[in-house]
Amino acid sequence: MSFEITRMRENEIDDWNKVSWEAFAAVEDRLATLFYPGGLTERTKAYMGKSTRDSLSDSSYSYVFVRDSSTKQVVGVACWYFQTKDLSMQEVVDKEEKARKERAEQEPIPGINFAAISDFREAQASSKREILGGKAHALLKVLATLPAAQRKGAGAAGLRWGLQQADELGLPAYLEASGMGRPLYAKHGFNEVCELPLDTSKHGHPYKCTHWCMLRAAKCLDQ
Repeated sequence: MSFEITRMRENEIDDWNKVSWEAFAAVEDRLATLFYPGGLTERTKAYMGKSTRDSLSDSSYSYVFVRDSSTKQVVGVACWYFQTKDLSMQEVVDKEEKARKERAEQEPIPGINFAAISDFREAQASSKREILGGKAHALLKVLATLPAAQRKGAGAAGLRWGLQQADELGLPAYLEASGMGRPLYAKHGFNEVCELPLDTSKHGHPYKCTHWCMLRAAKCLDQ
């Protein structure tokens, strides 16, 4: 099976989020159902859509679809963030504080566990700060494949697309891997740095949710 990558348009945000939900809801650790215990309700879709739409105003984000080349059907999605300039540690801390404040000001929405989401975001931010500081990098924020298309190369296609951009920019690539994605990332040059400090049991989550912070060294294609 071969795949092609197309960039998400604004009118495709709901489609992108639906594929992401279907993929993550089927993952063994079920983080999606911890964060969104009410399922994909209309209010949850509206919240997810607004979050995606807001990030589109930042050109550093790239949202893409992975499509079956023969049928053009969407089988996966990816979101990459490219920070092309180094930031000072103060700038990093300020960005973290801004995100923290926005989460604190978020009005409750039935069916969304904002406490669990906030804990996850804090663990992500602290680990990335320790590993990268303010260094320019490519961040794989989301890589999701529909259950029926898994282990057929769709995830690898979305991964390679972002790594190509990172290599052209000479950036290291960083991500947090679940147990399912870990072998794929290792195969594409990522090395484990540490485990993400995440304890979901305090939210009553019955599944073990181990994630690994992984880093791939920068490459320059013109060398």
